[in-house]
This record gives sequence, structure tokens and C-alpha cells, in this order.
Amino acid sequence: MLTKKLSQGWLAISMHLLAAILLLTACSDESQPKATQAPPTVKTIVIEPQAIHPSVEVVGRTEPTEDVKIRSRVSGNLLARHFQEGQEVQKGDLLFEIDSGPYQSEVNRLKAEMASTIAAKEVAELNYQRGKQLVTKGTISKSQMDDLTSKKLQAEAAVTASEAALKTSELNLSYTKITAPVSGRIGQSEKSIGDLISPSQDTLANVVTLDPMYVHFQANEKDVLNFKQETKKLPQDNKEQLVSVQLKLANKTIYDQTGKIDFLDNRIDESTGTLKVRAVFPNPDKLLIPGQFVTIILKRTKARQAILVPQVAVQEDQAGKFVIVINDQQQAVTQRITIGAKLGDSWEAKEGLTAGQHIVIDGLQKIKIGQPVKATLAESTTTQSS
Repeated sequence: MLTKKLSQGWLAISMHLLAAILLLTACSDESQPKATQAPPTVKTIVIEPQAIHPSVEVVGRTEPTEDVKIRSRVSGNLLARHFQEGQEVQKGDLLFEIDSGPYQSEVNRLKAEMASTIAAKEVAELNYQRGKQLVTKGTISKSQMDDLTSKKLQAEAAVTASEAALKTSELNLSYTKITAPVSGRIGQSEKSIGDLISPSQDTLANVVTLDPMYVHFQANEKDVLNFKQETKKLPQDNKEQLVSVQLKLANKTIYDQTGKIDFLDNRIDESTGTLKVRAVFPNPDKLLIPGQFVTIILKRTKARQAILVPQVAVQEDQAGKFVIVINDQQQAVTQRITIGAKLGDSWEAKEGLTAGQHIVIDGLQKIKIGQPVKATLAESTTTQSS
């Protein structure tokens, strides 16, 4: 009995001692300072205005400055072809000959008819002159004189009609020889020797002028508006110098000739929000041919100042685009921006940033907005358009 009571007493004392030890341990732990977490390390750049030459690339298609379908003005069998398909021809070069026999015969007939009408006119003129003398003497009546006058006028009209018919027949005869209306490259002949040609219906061949060459493309209405607003501020003789026009060919090479804008359409296409624009390029080596897809590069010739932000630093949410900026307290904060043109691997920041600000370009995933960071400067990654 006594042993049992002693055991219970020692158990109670042990429990009290254990509770005291735990309480002291807890107090000791609370008195120890907690370890602080080091701020994340990020890389930043200092943004400064840069001189840029913004450029825009759009897809275009080449078109000839002249595109002429060769047709005959008269009917007849095709007798000869005086060119090789695909060769360069000059304006006035003989291309085709149509059988001229029937037209030459008509010219000969009308020449003979004209000679007859001229002779009849001369006789009528002589009779008229004699009649004027006789009517004054009373030898012939006035009605007879009126008849002589009528015959004279009819003979003159017959000569005029004969002359007109002869000119028409001579023109038709000349049309049997078909010449090049423009200089350029002629295509494949659509008719063979001996074919019967119908006027204004059968296309014999096609001639295109390759030098210079047009390039048609669609320009965004915002780009057109910006261009017009900027050119409005320039002197009249400097307007064409605002933008240079270059071509990138299908093999990614840059065409060695510089073009210029020579036509803007008079309305915006409502379905696409674009304006039809035409550029013209010298093509002395005939490297450009109609129907090619090319890339038009429109580049501002005069530099302007702009703030560029590396593309890797720009983020986007439902509210729009933003970057992370380091403030004076070395804290990461969100800065909303409005972007403009894309230049290389950077965006132009049109609104939201000022020179001298530090923006984060690396370590964005480590950042908690409003918390301190350890920022180190990195080399600028902005790329300006040259």
C-alpha cells in the first residue's frame, strides 16, 4: 500500500517537471530571433531615349507599268510572226502580218473609183463655169443653171466620199501589219501561222513593260494616318524623303534598287481597314517580273527619339501590357505602358515610362509585387531599327 502511494507521487512529480521543461523550452524558442529570407536577385536595365528609324513590312505583288494585249483590227489569215516568244521588243517593232491581199485589192479599187469621181468633178466644174456665162446671155434658163450647180456639188461630194473610203481602206491595209504599241517583253503567241484572225476578239500576244516595275500593297490606315501627319510638318521638297521604300524578295535578299510611293488610293477598304498603295521601282536587270510576291519595307529616313523596352520585359493581363519597375525603395512595382512599333526584339513605349527608370528583364518569376528585390544592372537588350 505504501509502495503504491510512493509510485503515484513520483509520477505526479515527473509530470510537473515535464510540463515545466516544455514551458521553458517554448519560452526559449520564442526568445530566439527568426531567420529572415533574402530578397530575390533580378536583372534590370536603365531605359533611356534612343534614336530610332521605325520600319513597317507589308506583303505586296509586282505588276507591270504597261500590260498590253495585242489584238488585230482586221480579219484575215495570219501569215507571219516576226518575234521570238519571251524576247524584248521595242515600240513600233513589227510583230505579226495578216494576209493583206484583199485589203490591197480594195485600196486599188477605191483609188480607181476616186480617179473617176475626180474626173466627173472636173467635168461638172467646167459645165458650171460655162453655164454661168450662158445664163447671163439668156442662152440657158435659170433652172438649167440650177441643174449644173447641183451636178457640180454632187461631184464634189462624191470626191470627198471617195477620199474617205480610200483612207479607210488604206488604214485597214496598214492594220495587216501589227506592231508593238509599247516597249517591253512579249509573251507566248496565242495564234499559229495560218489561223483565221477576228478583229478585237482574238488575243495574239501580250506585251508587258518591266522597267520600271509597280508593286501594289495594302497599308494599315493607322500607318497611313501617321505618315500623312508627319509629312504635313515637312517642307514640300522634303516630303518624299520621310520614308525610304525597299523590297525584300522571296529568297529573303534585299533588292538593290530603291523605290518610291507614287500612288495612294482615294478611300479606305471598309472590310480590311487598309488603303491601296503603289510603289514604283527601277528594274534595269529585269529581275522583277509581274506576279511576284515581295515584302515592302517602309523605313523612316529621319531618326526620332523613343524609349524602347525589351520584349522579354513586357507582360500582359486583362488590363493591358505592363512592365515591372524598381522604385526608390528597391521594391518591385507594376507600371502600365502603351506600346507602339516593334523594333527588332523591342517595343516602343509610347506612354507610361520615363527616362532613368529601372525595369526588370530577368528574374520576373521570383518577384512579389511590392516586396524588396536585389537588382543588378544588365547590358541593355533593346534593339533599334537601323
